[in-house]
Amino acid sequence: MQVFLRIDINLAALVLLGVVFLIAYQSLDRQDSINKKFLTTSLVIMLELVFETLTCMINRRPELWLIPVSELMHICLFITAPLLTYSWYKFNYSWTEPDGIIFKTRRILYFIPIVINTVLTVLSPIYGFIFNIDSANVYHRGSLFLVSAVITYFYLIISLIQILKRKGKIIKQEWIPLIAFGILPIIGGILQSLFYGVLLMWSCTAFSLVIIYYFLQQRMAHLDNLTGVWTRGSFDYYISRRIHHKADNKFGLIYADLDGLKQINDQYGHSEGDKAIQTAVGLIRSVLRKTDIIARMGGDEFAVIMECDSKEALEKTIERINVSFEAYNKTSGKRYRLEGSFGTDIFDMKYASIEQFLNHVDNLMYSQKRIKKADLGGSVGFDSF
Repeated sequence: MQVFLRIDINLAALVLLGVVFLIAYQSLDRQDSINKKFLTTSLVIMLELVFETLTCMINRRPELWLIPVSELMHICLFITAPLLTYSWYKFNYSWTEPDGIIFKTRRILYFIPIVINTVLTVLSPIYGFIFNIDSANVYHRGSLFLVSAVITYFYLIISLIQILKRKGKIIKQEWIPLIAFGILPIIGGILQSLFYGVLLMWSCTAFSLVIIYYFLQQRMAHLDNLTGVWTRGSFDYYISRRIHHKADNKFGLIYADLDGLKQINDQYGHSEGDKAIQTAVGLIRSVLRKTDIIARMGGDEFAVIMECDSKEALEKTIERINVSFEAYNKTSGKRYRLEGSFGTDIFDMKYASIEQFLNHVDNLMYSQKRIKKADLGGSVGFDSF
């Protein structure tokens, strides 16, 4: 009965996360990198819960053959722990840096602690570094137990730092659960370290993942299905909160429209039109800074929010976008060109509302489009061969 009271929270967390995992596996887009990392992290947590529960069940059992089994379970438990928190760091990075890449040098540096932990853990049955199982099959913490704990918490801490650094680009409804996921396992782990025998760290992590799943579903509504950028609703929410809660409200806005999309759809089909939109968004994102935000406003129209206070910075960004489009057109082999029309300006409090400012920038964009159509005889962004 005493053993059950120790493992009951783990069992509850395992069952709950298992059900959520099955639902998520069926409902989420498994090709999405964030969803894949969520599913992988969930699997690792369930394994960790199983290992931790089994070690509790066989601890102090008198059968001699259970001693090597207990050692094996503890090896799995301690090796998996930092792998799990590293997986969480990568999940966080994918969420906060959708276009970011963890550079090879950083990946190697971040993986070194995992290698150190693995070596110490594998040698523990002999030298008792991380843990020790005595002749009575009783588990004891080793002399270097804290090294393993620090390595495990290291990835949770850099995950929290990553979230705090990117707070401005994360929708508030997503920022709170991301922070909660990082904090709850730390609290559970601290309590587990202070009160020997209490199992809280991985169960807290499992419960946090259940919350994350809910927000993954919400994320599907925040992001445009075709392009992966913010939706109009997310854009409006962010802008309204920014204007009402920031004293310095100056920011730059680029309003972009993909030229010639109707002709692409008419001649090559809507599937090719969708590919053109996806490619255009990818090219635009490739020249933006990490602090810039792009949203799909509808159809082939996009808005880019930039942290700047001069039109020159906006114009330079448009130049980079046009150069990116032109480089693509030269090598794509497509029978149409990717081009855009742009309106841009700096928002400040002289505008009565954000709607007035958006209409102003939208009109600038359509003025450029009309000029281009007049110059090209009505065909914009479309070549006929």
